[in-house]
Amino acid sequence: GVTHFTIQDAYENIYPQKGAWGIWSLPGSAEFHVKWTGIAEILGGVGLLSGGAFDAFAPVYSDCPNIFTDAGIGSDSAAALLLLTIAVTPANIYMYTHGAKLPVDGPEVPIAGHAIRGIMQVVLLGLLYQMGQGTFEALLN
Repeated sequence: GVTHFTIQDAYENIYPQKGAWGIWSLPGSAEFHVKWTGIAEILGGVGLLSGGAFDAFAPVYSDCPNIFTDAGIGSDSAAALLLLTIAVTPANIYMYTHGAKLPVDGPEVPIAGHAIRGIMQVVLLGLLYQMGQGTFEALLN
């Protein structure tokens, strides 16, 4: 999340431009979307860390602090990060389909690199779903 602010231009470079794929059009600038996703990543990471720390160090008879659901801050943060990962997936696809680079002056990413990134993203989504399952159950019940 912090790199969204330290190398902001690089992240703006991978944000799909208006008309990408013949359909892409979101309100707001690339700068706006890079900043809010950076903030969301930072907050999600803090939530995961605090939820994990609470689980590791708090007495077993106490419950994790609840922010949004009774599942606790760790589960809520994982669920939010899962949704964020899905929301930023178009940027990863744009890198593949349009040759956008991160960093801007970095080397071309080979097809294998995009494939590995896709596989890792599926693994990340699975882990975040598992970690956030309590939140999803609380929201759906």
